[in-house]
Amino acid sequence: MLSRVADNLYWMSRYIERAEGMSRMIQVHQSLALEYAGNDQQLEEFWQPVLKSICTDQVHLEAEGFRKIGKTLIFSDTYSNSIRSCISMARENARMVRDQLSEELWLELNNIYLLFRDGGAEKLYEQGSDHLLDRIARFSLVFQGLSDATIPHGEGWRFLSLGKYLERTDQTSRMLDTLNLRSKAPSRADLMSVLRCCIALSAFRLQFRGNLSLQNVANFLLFSEDFPRSIRFCLRAIDHSLHTISGFPSGAFSNEAERLTGSALAMVNFTSWEQVVEKGLHQTLDELQVTLIEIGQRVFETYVLLPSEIKSLGEIDSVQLAQAQQQQ
Repeated sequence: MLSRVADNLYWMSRYIERAEGMSRMIQVHQSLALEYAGNDQQLEEFWQPVLKSICTDQVHLEAEGFRKIGKTLIFSDTYSNSIRSCISMARENARMVRDQLSEELWLELNNIYLLFRDGGAEKLYEQGSDHLLDRIARFSLVFQGLSDATIPHGEGWRFLSLGKYLERTDQTSRMLDTLNLRSKAPSRADLMSVLRCCIALSAFRLQFRGNLSLQNVANFLLFSEDFPRSIRFCLRAIDHSLHTISGFPSGAFSNEAERLTGSALAMVNFTSWEQVVEKGLHQTLDELQVTLIEIGQRVFETYVLLPSEIKSLGEIDSVQLAQAQQQQ
């Protein structure tokens, strides 16, 4: 497979997963923010930890400020991770590899893109933001189902899977990290909001029978072996995709992306809750997020950049490399 094709498939998948994660985060927190609707200061204090966790604390607010922060995060043209921007970038990456996608996949993505381009998304939002946010989340789930059912599970599909699970790991870790960024101990509503953002509330209740606590929520989202949005599950899927692409046996590594993924997977496999508490949940998640960024960069170096390009980059710093990666 051509490296540019692999890169387009990988980023298309990441942007779609990112749009879904943003839609759930906005929907959940908009509902909770109604409690502070009459106090602008409390409303800002409520949203700041959420924005900080997803690195949008400096996002440019519209005239309505935090009262319309959800609308800003959906439609902003200046914020690169707004839902509109993610859908647009996903569609652009898909257009470059149109021949690698099934007709059903292309139509599903093109329809949601046209909804935003032709003003239908704004009209749907005015009828009630939940209508639009539900549509985006459902689109992502349908798209993932179609990718599993309508295209061959070869190298291209592996890069789709790799992008999806890398983005999902990052989304789960950031939602969990919001519990560390609030000025007081997380409330029951805070814990439930994190589970709802990760579509984990029902699965959590099955395992813990409603015993809601920070320890149980963090344990579930960090260490669950069979919940498809837990960090352990996602890292295992990333590890499997990388080794299937390279053909190198699991348990060893042939490139830096495989080594970093194996190291992160070993961390969650052999770390207890007591060790997380000793280090600090925020520190644990922060280190994981840095590792995920590094894995993405190493995937880019291994499968997209030619050796001559790597040499010409020299000692490029991580920020520059991340920017170069986004522009592929």
